[in-house]
Amino acid sequence: MTSALLGRAHPEAVLRAEIRRATDSHGGLVLVTGEAGIGKTTLVTAGAEEARRRGALVLGGSCWDSDSAPGYWPWVQVVRALRRGASGGEWAAAQDAAGAGLAILLGEFAGGEPGDAFRLYDAVTTALVAVSQQRPVVVILDDLHWADVASLKLLEFAAQHTWFERLLLMGTYRDVEVESAEHPLRPLMTPLVAKATTVTLTGLEPAEVATLMRRTAGRQPDAELVAEVHRRTGGNPFFVEQTARLWSAGGPVNAVAPGVRDALQRRLSQLPRPVFELLTGAAVLGREFHGTVLAATAPDVAVDRLLDRAVAARLVADHGEGGFSFTHDLVREALYDSLPDADVRRRHAAVVRALDAAPTLAEWVHPAEVARHAYLAGAEVEPTHAVERMLAAAADAAGRMAFEESIGHNRRALERAAGCPPRKQAVIALSLGHQLHHAGSADDAWQAFTHALGLARGTDDPDLLTRVALTLYQTGFRGDRGQLAAELIAEAHRTVVGGAQPHRAGRSVDRLATELTTRLAMLARDGDDDEALSFSLWALHDVSWGLGSAAERLALMDELIAVARRTGESEKEHFATSLRWVALLELGDPAYLDQFHAFVAMTAAGGPPRSAFSGLLDRSIVAGLCGRFPEAQALLDEAQVTFGGHDHAAFAFMDHQLRWAWLQLQGRFEELHELQEVLVASGHPYPQLLAGISAVQRGDIEAARDLLAQLDLGDDPFARSFTPLALRLQAQVGAATRDRDLCTRARAALAPYRGQWVVSLYGCDISGPVDLWVAVIDSAERRWAEAIAGFTRAYRSADRLQARPWSIEARAHLGRTLRERAAEGDAAEAAALLERVRAEATEIGMRHVVDRVDELAAGDARRGGRAQPPGGPPAAGTFRRAGAVWLVEFGGRTAHVPDAKGLRDLHVLLGRPGTDVAAG
Repeated sequence: MTSALLGRAHPEAVLRAEIRRATDSHGGLVLVTGEAGIGKTTLVTAGAEEARRRGALVLGGSCWDSDSAPGYWPWVQVVRALRRGASGGEWAAAQDAAGAGLAILLGEFAGGEPGDAFRLYDAVTTALVAVSQQRPVVVILDDLHWADVASLKLLEFAAQHTWFERLLLMGTYRDVEVESAEHPLRPLMTPLVAKATTVTLTGLEPAEVATLMRRTAGRQPDAELVAEVHRRTGGNPFFVEQTARLWSAGGPVNAVAPGVRDALQRRLSQLPRPVFELLTGAAVLGREFHGTVLAATAPDVAVDRLLDRAVAARLVADHGEGGFSFTHDLVREALYDSLPDADVRRRHAAVVRALDAAPTLAEWVHPAEVARHAYLAGAEVEPTHAVERMLAAAADAAGRMAFEESIGHNRRALERAAGCPPRKQAVIALSLGHQLHHAGSADDAWQAFTHALGLARGTDDPDLLTRVALTLYQTGFRGDRGQLAAELIAEAHRTVVGGAQPHRAGRSVDRLATELTTRLAMLARDGDDDEALSFSLWALHDVSWGLGSAAERLALMDELIAVARRTGESEKEHFATSLRWVALLELGDPAYLDQFHAFVAMTAAGGPPRSAFSGLLDRSIVAGLCGRFPEAQALLDEAQVTFGGHDHAAFAFMDHQLRWAWLQLQGRFEELHELQEVLVASGHPYPQLLAGISAVQRGDIEAARDLLAQLDLGDDPFARSFTPLALRLQAQVGAATRDRDLCTRARAALAPYRGQWVVSLYGCDISGPVDLWVAVIDSAERRWAEAIAGFTRAYRSADRLQARPWSIEARAHLGRTLRERAAEGDAAEAAALLERVRAEATEIGMRHVVDRVDELAAGDARRGGRAQPPGGPPAAGTFRRAGAVWLVEFGGRTAHVPDAKGLRDLHVLLGRPGTDVAAG
């Protein structure tokens, strides 16, 4: 690094040493700080040149001073630069290492294949490390004081996990701003600074100011002038340079005194009026802008020619293909601040109108930016129209899984909606509350909900009160809030549906909610209100979830798909299509696979990241259902890396739930034990439910019984999505313990739905055919004919659905039942069936099934090849091993005894009555 940099010998030396270490052995984190214009960018630019001379790949990105800047914006620029600057092999290595993460960051993911941020951080870091293994990499992030929170967290993550790689991370920021108590990024910058080598730039000395002025103006200032400039500017190079330009142009040097904005105003005032006016309009657009959009806001102006003059004046940089940016944001700020408030609003409104008149301009203006213009336009844009722009930005952000950004847009929409009808305000408040609830902000969500309730009570619109009541009910609040939700359901039901008081009619809150949603849907159809119809159909789907409702939900999804197509809401169409294959599968219809493939094709054709995330999850679910466990794991891992649990706190447990599903299908009990702690930590609402099923699968019956006793699903709608899974646990525990009451209750709940499948959590858990679990109960109660018929129906249903693991499970139970019945010919048929089952279970990795078959074979071998003791199964008792415990049943009493050698010996003796058994 050479330099022409004035007064920067020590900072240059520090930076040079860091670059040398990064290119020779390992990198780190360097932060260059100082006030605006102090020379931070100039210093790191010189450092970049030095790094290139030493063979490093230099990547850069700048933060954007805008609330509407897309998340991860500086990192998007870094990854773009990586793609441009890396060799083919390096870029391939980066992609291989990072998976789909880079494509997602660039907004180019369309593979159809989501919480979380950690996975995205890991993808970017892994890509940089992969390239650094071939040549050193230097990443420069400019203007971190304008960074979004996620970008700073990614920087901290990369710095912490690449300390021993040939990767140097450099950043610049204005310390005087970030270190103020009010700055939102201060808590995030503090740990970064603690990890970093910090280079703090201060003002130039008087001699250096003189040199800079001479270089800038082309003539030497006298000592008095230098002293004055140094005193007024504090030696800030940018201020000095701007003052020198004014001085060279004949302007008074004291114009610098009030600050650089005054200097910029003087410099800008020397521009031809048309250029100044055009740049003022550009300043309203933002630091970066597109020439076509600027032209739309300035009709009858020679925009191209005037922009050429602005570029020549070094106020604007031309990035090609119509893209421009201000050379320094202070230029834009000075122009923007020169406008009176009324003019600011008028100009922002002009941008909105230009975009309304030419929809094709949307290609160059992000929805968040449109929303910003609509918000800042104030009363210049009609409230309803402004709100629609903000809601569109919120939907776009949610589709990108940028939920914090989406919440911000909805907050602004609610603020701006004060001039809209109460119904509009209430709907926005409900949407905001729903988002806040799923983000884990229960109190903020409740505040939004109660605001909506107040608006609803202030109108004579019973449909609006119904919508508020249903939304509150669906969130599953408990305690006083849950009681209020139930009371609102009853109140809305009396108003909208009428009839007797709910408690007198003996109807549950669930039933009232279902009737309300049905009524709401009917009213929406009659009023041709697609927005209200969409809400009511989704609400009806949620409140009706459970065994036996699949046919009804299938019809709901068909109607929702039609509504989504009418309104152009592709994301809602995607989700309805996904839930449609779930309903078909629940009905045992093999056509579910055609619907599933249609959904995957839809997500592959493009759409928001949230749809792509759903595509990955659904593919993982179906791969596990079909026994392709490695593929299921790979798809779930890809979903985590690409999207993860993101910032949706209420569903952070989802990927662990899916992983549990295919681990228990494979009998991987040690991993299930480790996963249980993760499930609890992730906030899974019913970890004891999954622990109970895991326990009964591994044979720990007492633990399973205790966990079933602890289970309380509550009465909120979300809990109902777990009810089928709970019925499975009840059936398994009842059968394993031969508890007559449990068996009776489980059979009563399951038997009406024979031929269907046990599906929970909106399709995220598929627990086999209903026939399987009814047959398990029948087998435990020695209803041999019913059990054999049930297991046969179950495996045939699984075969039709290509659900190989569940076919194996059903046939394993069938073989065991045939073996225990011990009728003529059963033993040979059972042995042959179990041999085939063992081979298939071994092939796809269902180790617990293999162990069960081997255990049966070992027992037969000990009895000399007999499937049962002479005389068939005992009439009055049972003594058999169930995993880690022994089931002992005699005289109407049942006990579960932990496994021990003495019990095994006793089992052998009882199994060979009248036969001598050698000790040993």
